[in-house]
Amino acid sequence: MVISGMDSNTTRQNNDTLNSEAVLNLCLQLWQQGGLIADKAALLLEAVPALRSLLQPIIQPTKNDAETDIVSAYSLTAPLLDAFNDLGQSGEWQLALLGLNPDVRQHWINLAAARCQEAGAMNDPMVLIKLIQQLGNASEWVLAQLESTITAPQIIASPLVQTERDLLGHSLNDNAAIPSLYRILRTSHTLFTLSEQNEPPAPIQVVDLTAKQLANNWCSGRLLALPNTLLDEHDLKPNADWLLVSRLGYDNVPLTELFAQRPWLFLLSLIIFVQDAWAAEQRGGLLLALPVGQNAFAPSQVNVAVQGIDGDEVSLGSLAEFLMLLLNEINITLYPALDANAESINHLNRVLSAFIAELLAQKIWQFTEAGRGESGHYRIHTSFSDACYSLPLAPLFGYKSQTLQRAIKQLAQHCYANKKRASNRMNLQGSA
Repeated sequence: MVISGMDSNTTRQNNDTLNSEAVLNLCLQLWQQGGLIADKAALLLEAVPALRSLLQPIIQPTKNDAETDIVSAYSLTAPLLDAFNDLGQSGEWQLALLGLNPDVRQHWINLAAARCQEAGAMNDPMVLIKLIQQLGNASEWVLAQLESTITAPQIIASPLVQTERDLLGHSLNDNAAIPSLYRILRTSHTLFTLSEQNEPPAPIQVVDLTAKQLANNWCSGRLLALPNTLLDEHDLKPNADWLLVSRLGYDNVPLTELFAQRPWLFLLSLIIFVQDAWAAEQRGGLLLALPVGQNAFAPSQVNVAVQGIDGDEVSLGSLAEFLMLLLNEINITLYPALDANAESINHLNRVLSAFIAELLAQKIWQFTEAGRGESGHYRIHTSFSDACYSLPLAPLFGYKSQTLQRAIKQLAQHCYANKKRASNRMNLQGSA
């Protein structure tokens, strides 16, 4: 295969760097921990510079205000997590990251071009059409290669053949690897396009586990690790200095400490606090309902609705759906990302059940029974409501979380307004 316009020594040198076990391990650590310390990230960025605008810098504030804050680590961002979801396996994701280096992906582009030429020579045009569809926007790379190559591209092994076998179980020049090859190129193209369009994210501070800097913990660009039950399924060990991670072993501790160490508990406590404050305004409010026939301490799902001023109710879906919408609004990304399909949402709803049981046991939430055949509702426990306006919780549920509280209420209000408008339009169309 001829690769025009490249110095062979430079190509060999770059491939040797990218083929090293150290760089591959860095990609794996990036996924398993949700980020990398700055020194390790520097090695990865040297090999794959396009990743710079796809990683979130984490700074360690200096004690002297005159000094510059130092980047101590880099964490994953939504595009990289979405890419993993699209690919579905670590090996393909690692190769897609390596494919951000033009010298590496050039071999794969030539290989994809050869496959397209092979398909184009067949009697059935749908074979080629399907390949182009699998490539997505990466087809422009392949088309450019076909137009510029003097000699026909060949289906031969690339210099990264052993790496491909180690990560995928086969090399990308194998017939069985065609779907993987096209997925990898498609994902590399998506990430490369984003890397060119985006500026590097603004740095965010390391997580403060004492809750003194809560607003910094729940800032735009942060990752919120899934509850430990789900993390264990992925065999991930996220770094709690960079990500919001639920830590174990915090029984019988003050609530301020509990909320600092258990972000999911804090988020659910904040939602019930906002519900209470909103109800006090007597201008509608947020409802958390238990479907009929379920156990309040072990619900498979809690339904969220907004009640209008006139008492009408608009459903916002399940608690998991509402939380995913909320996190998207405040630009906090779940790690690992969840597909927005029914199975993933139901899974998260079931995992949230354990938190609800704990909130009830801690007398943060309470459950109110309804009449036969009607849904009961979750509300704030009276003792917790009083505590939120007294020390030591008052700052935590006051000025330190105002942005989060406002986001919860505004999201509910916007969803309510949008669904009411959609309903009114349907009624008008039905009566026309």
